[in-house]
Amino acid sequence: MDEADIASDYQRREMDTLLSHRQKKQTLTVKDSADCCEECGFEIPSERQVAVPGCSLCILCATRLEQTS
Repeated sequence: MDEADIASDYQRREMDTLLSHRQKKQTLTVKDSADCCEECGFEIPSERQVAVPGCSLCILCATRLEQTS
């Protein structure tokens, strides 16, 4: 095994570790959010569930609520 192989293996292990931590974080965060909007019933995208932990409204309904408040 030469230096390039060692470096490649190290890089792959580091990437696997980072991806594993990211997936665990997303799984925990998404679990805290609603799958569907409480207002309109449409599915809440997983990107929003991760970005706004505990969300229960889709972007459109949350925006409408904020504008009326």
